[in-house]
Amino acid sequence: MTAYQYIAAAALLPAALCATAATAAEQTPFQASIPLFVPKQDNTYASIRIPSMVNAGGTLIAAAEGRKTATDQGMNDIIVRTSKDGKKWSSMVVAAASGRDTYNNPCLIYDKETKTTFLFFQKFPDGVKERAPMPAGTEDPKTVHNLVCHTKDGKKWSKPVDVTKTTKHEDVTITCSGPNPGCQLTRGEHKGRLIVPLNEGPFGDWTLAAAYSDDHGKTWNIGQKSKNGGGVNEVSVAETEEGGLLIVSRHWNGSANRKVAYSHDGGESWDEITTHQELPCPGCQNGLVRYSFADNAKLGSKSRIIFSGPCAGGRKDGIIKMSYDDGKTWPVEKAIGPGSYAYSSVCMLKPGTMALLFETGNQINFTTFTLNWLTDGKDSGK
Repeated sequence: MTAYQYIAAAALLPAALCATAATAAEQTPFQASIPLFVPKQDNTYASIRIPSMVNAGGTLIAAAEGRKTATDQGMNDIIVRTSKDGKKWSSMVVAAASGRDTYNNPCLIYDKETKTTFLFFQKFPDGVKERAPMPAGTEDPKTVHNLVCHTKDGKKWSKPVDVTKTTKHEDVTITCSGPNPGCQLTRGEHKGRLIVPLNEGPFGDWTLAAAYSDDHGKTWNIGQKSKNGGGVNEVSVAETEEGGLLIVSRHWNGSANRKVAYSHDGGESWDEITTHQELPCPGCQNGLVRYSFADNAKLGSKSRIIFSGPCAGGRKDGIIKMSYDDGKTWPVEKAIGPGSYAYSSVCMLKPGTMALLFETGNQINFTTFTLNWLTDGKDSGK
């Protein structure tokens, strides 16, 4: 029985059996999902989409776009909920209120040194749509702008600051952060650097890039664009063993597989973009996170990167995959369950247990899974 089938069956049980059902669910490695962001439920949004989640020093911060109309540029706010354990969640707060503009593509980055979480996103000015012509550059009021705000607790957020001049190339119209978490480099020449994965337009003619900060978010810069577009689109990022970067991207050229690229200088330049045959892409964003490095004895002295995404057309049938070699191969794979599964975000909840945020139907759900479940007991992650 899949996790989804278990939920459906448990919902039909008489009240006298609910305790038994709950106990069984707690013992299941893949926990039953719960709705976290639902349109019109304690909010006025017509649609809620685009999840992003980080573990900020023991606090899960989950972000999404609260859309006032059910379109990509629907006067979206960035909304947030927080949790210490993945079970009890705070009420929803608006991290960034857009007014009549639209805020898209939430990208959370946690700075372990200052214990600050940054939220990087884009502003589409009122009336501007991503598929319509728009001016390039950094200053025109009718082009896309990059904004960033920050928090210490996930509940109180600073006023957004416009960083477009230093984080967008002058010949670019659209820029898009993630949508997915960024990361902070923990080793190598650029240790401590905050990374925001980007793709840049014009629409449909995307290239890769990364915005970064070397002073804990006081200033932000942008590296070189990738030399070849390679049919990329929405991007996710993880640190490599050497302190470089792996980007995994949604395709934008009809390919059935995702695109990947590596950086060896902290996002300042990129190797050639290639297609990865082990990462399916049915026209959808994916989740990606570094779980552990090979020199971390507390987590089992293994290098692990975890991927989440749908594997079937129509954004269905979620899978989790794991790589032990910086994303070169993905030998571990397990199905989450059948049914609607679109954009997702994954991070560690605690050693051995992952937190997962994913779109299903017209809402965003939260769940957890263990590495024991993922590997059928072969790798506990500890």
